[in-house]
Amino acid sequence: MPKDLRSWLKDLKNRIPGEPLTVSREVQPTRFEVSAILHKLEERGKLEAVLFKKVASVKGAPTKFQLLSHAFTTHSKLAVSWDQEISQRAALFENYLEISKQRHPTSVVGSSEAPVKEVIIDEASLDLADLPIMRHNAQDGGPYLTPVVVTRDPDKKRYNTSWNRMMYIDSHHMAIYMSPRHLWTYFQEAESRGKPLPIGVVLGHHMGFMLSASALTHLEDDEYEVAGGLLGQSLRVVPSETYGDRLLIPADAEAVIEGEIVPQKRTIEGPFGEFAGLIGAQRVSWLFRARAISRRRQPIMHCVFGAHLDHLNAHFPIEASIFQRAKQAIPGVKDVCWLSSGGPFHLVISMQKKTEGEPMRAAMAAMSASNFIKHVIVVDADIDPGDAKAVMWAVASCCQADSDMTILNNIQGQLLDPSLKEETRGSGMVIDATRPLDRAYPPKATVPEEILQRIQLEKYIET
Repeated sequence: MPKDLRSWLKDLKNRIPGEPLTVSREVQPTRFEVSAILHKLEERGKLEAVLFKKVASVKGAPTKFQLLSHAFTTHSKLAVSWDQEISQRAALFENYLEISKQRHPTSVVGSSEAPVKEVIIDEASLDLADLPIMRHNAQDGGPYLTPVVVTRDPDKKRYNTSWNRMMYIDSHHMAIYMSPRHLWTYFQEAESRGKPLPIGVVLGHHMGFMLSASALTHLEDDEYEVAGGLLGQSLRVVPSETYGDRLLIPADAEAVIEGEIVPQKRTIEGPFGEFAGLIGAQRVSWLFRARAISRRRQPIMHCVFGAHLDHLNAHFPIEASIFQRAKQAIPGVKDVCWLSSGGPFHLVISMQKKTEGEPMRAAMAAMSASNFIKHVIVVDADIDPGDAKAVMWAVASCCQADSDMTILNNIQGQLLDPSLKEETRGSGMVIDATRPLDRAYPPKATVPEEILQRIQLEKYIET
């Protein structure tokens, strides 16, 4: 059976009792009602996925859509996305990296076999305000979609998938922000020829497909095939209504907006709450024109909750790639924590150090994997890099500022970092908080493990 968002939800219910939470009362996503509910749940530590059964459009009218969010808030949900039982961070890294090597060629199907083709809305009839587009944070420039965008290399058959925030403008237009990566490269090539770049805006699919858009791939990789590898089966695709075989879209998606990034035109986009937890600046971005919408009769739209944990953890495949880069440099690397350690600008590495100097090599390898990282703390293998208290104990007890802290000048920073004084150039820091090997060092104070195993508190404490 083809994998889709409905099969993911079914697996989620079977694997994790109590997921997803459901909200049956109608909500207005454009009026921050969805955001307020998700924010309150996160504050209380309730990190279940949330399925809103009745959601209103930008116009305030009822829609055929449901809305799913908080799909990435826990490692156990990420594991469901790759059909794994693992929930521990390092083990999930290893497993993800293994399955991410797999490739499955796409399977082209006809429109009659594609659930996404159940309802077709042509350019003359569509109005983007009929969609339940969410406003995330108070300072956002407008309602935002957080979709996976799919497109094809203008010169080749290679497909690219990427997360791109898209701000609603009017019935047929949205602003799209593109980082200078693959999608941006393709548009630059199309625009140099005076042509638009056709894209598909995927509003929901199996989370294995959605997360594939975060994978750090080579420019020559066909990311539809990468998605198939993560799904464990070929991604089914179907010719688009507007562009036919020139743009194949995921056949089992919930809804896809077809259209194009317009050449020689720009628009104002933002501000928007980014995954660093900060409001990204308003900027001149690119203009998208909608040409058609293909969807299911009762579609489920997926929305990442911007600037919150859900948004942060959508970047887990990047965290796994950082882990891989550090481990390739120093095999003694046991675990990393990027996203929940104060990320995305901060990384903690735990490692089994064999010689002095290895912590710096591991840190430099990790920093080379992503320009988000500016601070790296390296700790010993017995420290959980996700335990801030333990990490700070290591810094306090193992580190001298004059010898164990290294400042790196003139490194590439990240546009989302508000502390940058120049547009992209900044500085970084590596803290070696591992115990030294070249001199005697006191061991940690611990109670004998065999006694801890034997003593059961309930036999000794009166209640």
